[in-house]
Amino acid sequence: MRIVDEYGLDIACLTLDEALSERQEWSGLDVDLFRVEDPRPADQARLAAAGFAIRPAFVSWLAPLRDSEPAFLAGLRRSARRNLVQARRVATDLGTRVVVEHPLTEPGLEGFLDLYEKRVAQMRNGVNLARGEQQSMLAQRDSYAGLFLRGPDGTLLGGCLCWARPDRSLFQLRYAATAAADARGALTRALYLDAFQLGRDLGLRRMSLGSDTSLYGYVVQPGLYEFKKQLGFTPVPAQTIDADLGTDTADRFHSLRALTDPALLLTYDSTYATTPHPTSFTLRVLTTHPDLDPRPYTADFLTAVTITPVVR
Repeated sequence: MRIVDEYGLDIACLTLDEALSERQEWSGLDVDLFRVEDPRPADQARLAAAGFAIRPAFVSWLAPLRDSEPAFLAGLRRSARRNLVQARRVATDLGTRVVVEHPLTEPGLEGFLDLYEKRVAQMRNGVNLARGEQQSMLAQRDSYAGLFLRGPDGTLLGGCLCWARPDRSLFQLRYAATAAADARGALTRALYLDAFQLGRDLGLRRMSLGSDTSLYGYVVQPGLYEFKKQLGFTPVPAQTIDADLGTDTADRFHSLRALTDPALLLTYDSTYATTPHPTSFTLRVLTTHPDLDPRPYTADFLTAVTITPVVR
C-alpha cells in the first residue's frame, strides 16, 4: 500500500487482496480515495460489490458531424441550439473573425500556446500539456489545423488546435482557450462551430471534443461535462480512441475536500461484467448533500444517475 499525491488528491493505492479483504484495515486512512489500478475484467464485479467504482481513467467525447451545420444543430436540444445561435451573434457583435491555418504554422502555434498558458494558470488545478507537445505537433503540422479567433485589431481572443485523422474519419480537438472571461462561453461555442465545419470540409465524419479525466470536479470542472453534453457529444473510454490514453481504475471515494461539491464521476454500468470493452456509463454524483436532485445530470448516454454521499 502506498499514498501518492496527484495534483492535491491523496490516493491510497491498494492491491486487489487488500481491497477485497473483509477486515479493510485501510479504511481508516485519512485519504481522499482508495484505488486499485488497472483491475482485471474478471475482478471488477467483486470490486464493485466492495464499493469501488469501475471507470476509465479518461473519456473521449464524440459526435457525428453530419452533412451540414443545420443538420448538426437539428440533432440538439432547443436550448443548446439557442446558445449556439446566440454565440455566433456575440462573436459577430465583437467584430471577431476566425483565421484557419491548415497546415499549422509555427508562429500561429506559438501565439496560441502563450494564450493557453495564461488560461491554464487561471484554473484551479490546470495542467499545461500543450507546450510539451509543441515540437510533436509541428512535426505533424500537415495533420494539424489551428483556428484562431481574432478581434478587429488582430488581437488573439481565442483558438483551438485540431488533429485530422482520416484513418478514423475523426477531427480531434486537442486544445482550446479563449481570453475574454465575460464572453468565454459564447466565443468557445462560436469557435467550435467553425471547427466542426472545417472537419466537414476535410471530409471527416466524426468530431472529438478531446479527452478528460472521467472525474469532473478536480482537474476539469463539472461545467465541462454539462458543456459537452449540451453540444450533443457522447463520452467513450479514451483507450478506444487512443490505446495510450489510460486504462481502467477502481476507485472508492472517502472525502470531497480536494474536489468540488458536487463532483461528477463517469463509471461503467453493470455491463462490465459481461462485455470485454464496456462503453455504457452511469454517472455518480459525489456530494455531501444526499438529497440532491439527480435530474439535472441525466443524459441519453447514461443508463443511470446515482447520488453518492461522501463526507467533506
